Amino acid sequence: MKIGILGSGTVAQQLGLGLIRSGHNVMLGTRNPAKLDDWRKKAGESALVGSFEETAKFGEMIFLATIWTGGAAENAINIAGKANFTGKILVDVTNPLQFDVQGQAPKPALGYPQSAGAKVQSWLPAAKVVKAFNIITAHYMANPRLKEGTPDMFFAGNDPEAKKAVMDLAVSWGWSVIDSGDIEQAYLLEALAFLWIRYGFMTGTWKHAFKLLKE
Repeated sequence: MKIGILGSGTVAQQLGLGLIRSGHNVMLGTRNPAKLDDWRKKAGESALVGSFEETAKFGEMIFLATIWTGGAAENAINIAGKANFTGKILVDVTNPLQFDVQGQAPKPALGYPQSAGAKVQSWLPAAKVVKAFNIITAHYMANPRLKEGTPDMFFAGNDPEAKKAVMDLAVSWGWSVIDSGDIEQAYLLEALAFLWIRYGFMTGTWKHAFKLLKE
């Protein structure tokens, strides 16, 4: 599959590597192509770099992996061209983080019942937005193998087939998957992300994940 990733930071780069290892052709969208020279060399022949618009056109499935602050996510979508998302699955991995004090855990930039996932769906009503992969460090997104077991990934989205396609991708990477409902439930996933981040700031470690245990 051809997959586009909007973003050029650690999350986008790690996702790109994981998708390439899974046999996909990947393009990262950026406003600064030179920033990705090393990534492209590491990723190999299946790795491409383009503008936001080129990436949105390229991807049969698209990941939104920009930062949220300062309107970065919305700006990336606008620059990419909303028409280029029509009918496509857009996987939103963002979290609405607001950093008020350097060195301290961020606060939510959006409050209940709002969420980044629902905002993205409202900006792109013709796309099939799935919230996922926002509750884990980038290095484990495509390789969820922790010493204490297999963690769970939670998903939210309005389109059942789109959600299944993203869940199938997660399963192929080793995730145990849980459907959390429609895109309005994205606020729950983002709340989990803040809990994950809070624990990281408290302990100084980022090698943790969530597991829903059942009897």
